[in-house]
Formats: sequence, C-alpha cells, structure tokens
Amino acid sequence: MLVAILFLLKTEEEKTKVRPPNVIYEVVLTWNGESNDDLDLYVQAASGHVVSFNNREGGQGSLISLDHDALGKARNNTLPNENGVVVNYNEEVVSFRGVTQGENIVTVHVYSKTDPDPVKATIKLIKIKPFKEIVVKERVFETVGEEKTAFRFTTDKNGDIVDISELPANLVRPLGQ
Repeated sequence: MLVAILFLLKTEEEKTKVRPPNVIYEVVLTWNGESNDDLDLYVQAASGHVVSFNNREGGQGSLISLDHDALGKARNNTLPNENGVVVNYNEEVVSFRGVTQGENIVTVHVYSKTDPDPVKATIKLIKIKPFKEIVVKERVFETVGEEKTAFRFTTDKNGDIVDISELPANLVRPLGQ
C-alpha cells in the first residue's frame, strides 16, 4: 500500500515538473491525430485580452498566450521523409502567466473541416501547481465555422477559481462586431 501511495505522489510530481514554472493555469485542446480538421482554441481572460491563432500573445499587458497552434495531421503531425515518432493527437495550449479577478471564457472554433465525420475534441483546464485537472469537457464538431463554448471559469482576487459554467459565448465574431 505504501509503495502505491509513493508511486502516485511521484507521478503527480512528474506531471508538475514537465509544466513551465511561470504558468498558473493551462487550457489544453486535443483531438484525434488522424484528423485533418483544424480546430482553434479561443480564450478570453478576465482582463479582456483574447488569444487565438491570429493573436497569440493577446496584446499589450496580456498575461495569457497561445503556446501551440495545431493545424491537423497533414500540416502538423508528420515528419516528411524522416524516420521517427510523432504523437498521434493534435493539441493547442494556452498558458496563464497571471490571473485577474473576473470571468475567463474558453471556446473552440472549426477553422477548416476536411474529414467527412464529426471530430470530437477534449478541452481541459489545468492548475499547474499543485497539478490538478479542474475541468474536462468534450465537444463534437461537424461544420466549418462552428464555435462552441467549452467552459467559463471565474477567478477571485487571489487567482483561485470560484465558479465554472457553460454559458454560451462567441469570441470569434462577438455580438455587435
């Protein structure tokens, strides 16, 4: 029993070690590595800054950034004319290096859809230290231009999460624009 507990503690410690030391939260979007569909993660911080594939740093004063923009298997997960191993999933990651009080919104948008079947995506909100998966949601996408809210999370003045919801949002084309 003691060995099992020590193993679990070591596993959690390893998860934390592989994360960047200057990150508080991460939002991670993953989908099948065999898919050629291009999904995009959009995140709006409580500060009002929005990150996505076309605004990776969120603008002046932003404490969030898109660390990786996956483009689907054909453009993202292959090593042309090379031997080697590549992970078999597409992944986008947004890092929070700071958190302000208020609501943060996470949506997923279908930039391009080439596969005939729907694509299932998993979206996670992860607290880095101590490592904990706070939210894990799955969404299914069928058409180009489709945008779905993964979740919203509200943080207090200490950066702690005090509320989680799934109220709809549109970050790609906000109302009135």
